[in-house]
Amino acid sequence: MTVSLPPTRFTPEDLLQLDDERLYELVDGQLVEKPMSSEANEVAWIIGGHFFVFFSQTKAGKAYPEQAYQCFPNDCKLIRRPDVSIVVANRLAGVNKVGHVTIAPDIAIEVVSPNDKVFELDEKIADYKSAGVRAIWVVDYKARTVRVIKPGAPTMELEDHQTLTGEPVLAGFSVLVADLFPSAIA
Repeated sequence: MTVSLPPTRFTPEDLLQLDDERLYELVDGQLVEKPMSSEANEVAWIIGGHFFVFFSQTKAGKAYPEQAYQCFPNDCKLIRRPDVSIVVANRLAGVNKVGHVTIAPDIAIEVVSPNDKVFELDEKIADYKSAGVRAIWVVDYKARTVRVIKPGAPTMELEDHQTLTGEPVLAGFSVLVADLFPSAIA
């Protein structure tokens, strides 16, 4: 007779101590691996680069790569890792230097990877909304689109030829959607 043991439950503190090179989120006490393709990583780096330049010139905030967020009012054990996250300048004092960030990012950016499941992405979006994230950008490099979700406003989908702005969350930031994707190298 085979006995099935319940899965091990993890805490946010366990996640900080994890000696594993893989990247995890914590959902309902379970480690959920966050695999990203090399293409998705490249897109996240490109996006981060645009913010680096913008913030270097304006000092309007900071961009964080896959920073671990523990800022969900409905579940204090939930950890999410947006591919890129933005915190505006007047809230930077709330970003922990060590451990998890316990304030919501102002903008959470998710780059769609081939392994992403629609329902899991929808759960992340719902979690970000519940935490008070002011804008969520879902970047699909295969479709070359960015879906912009702002609680209380209609969702917009922008294509290559359109301009993505940070308004009203991040005044002055704008980039052509096509500039978020790698250029083809011949």
